[in-house]
Amino acid sequence: RVGSGRHRRNLKVWWQRGAALHPCLAVTSMVHGDEFEGFAATRVLWNEVRGAALRGSLLVIPICNPWAAETFTRNTPSTLDGQNLARSFPGSTRGGLTRKLARHLWNLVAGADALVDLHSGGAGYDYAPLAGFYREQDVSLAACFPLPFLWRIPVNRGVLSYEFSRLGKPSLGCEYAGEQRLDPRGARAYLAGALALMKKIGMLNRSVSVRRQNMVRLNTTRIQNASDTGWFFSGVKAGQRIRKGSPIGTWIATNLQSHEIKSRFDGIVVGVRTLPRVARGEGLILAGR
Repeated sequence: RVGSGRHRRNLKVWWQRGAALHPCLAVTSMVHGDEFEGFAATRVLWNEVRGAALRGSLLVIPICNPWAAETFTRNTPSTLDGQNLARSFPGSTRGGLTRKLARHLWNLVAGADALVDLHSGGAGYDYAPLAGFYREQDVSLAACFPLPFLWRIPVNRGVLSYEFSRLGKPSLGCEYAGEQRLDPRGARAYLAGALALMKKIGMLNRSVSVRRQNMVRLNTTRIQNASDTGWFFSGVKAGQRIRKGSPIGTWIATNLQSHEIKSRFDGIVVGVRTLPRVARGEGLILAGR
């Protein structure tokens, strides 16, 4: 259990040990409470492997932030501390609720041999299907996921997958869709990828069938942020190729004056803002190359 008083919650943790403790794979989802593809996939993954003969062990945490999940929000509710769990790892035993939750989760996953953190774009964004990695030696592990893009994840302190990678162990982070909806294709791809990864690292005896596709590798990601507060009506889609200077959408200022927004970068649209209301400094598009 995490939290205290009326804010105390059960943290569901699924754990299965096979013939040996290692290799141990940790799979996490719902670090943000408005992302559902990973949550759907972890439930089916657990049902498929529960009771199976494993070489090693599997740790699954389907809902990492129970308070955000209850309120369908990206962050812990503002009535608690309003913080982003995905910028809080490895956490602390001191401070607010989110930092304490991050420390509790960190203590659970830090001993694993590999980590997969499953995400989507939440309420505000739509993401291309991305199989993310940090280290070059982990590209083949990311390629277990039947997704069109292999993505070198940008370094962000406090992100679970990044902090885990600093331990010198394989750490993957995946993105698929968003807009506070569940795309069943994303859940199926996440499930297939997790099973294929377990097979690749020697955890599963049975054969795993994965529909392979040619993956485009993206090594850098750049963000085009809003320079003011207003409304952004996107004219591009996640996964689309764009050129520097090409239109990406319409900007409507608070005085209702509008103008066309043009891309500052060449590349693939990794993520795009689809919730029209935007605050200064929030991302409009993420472009990968």
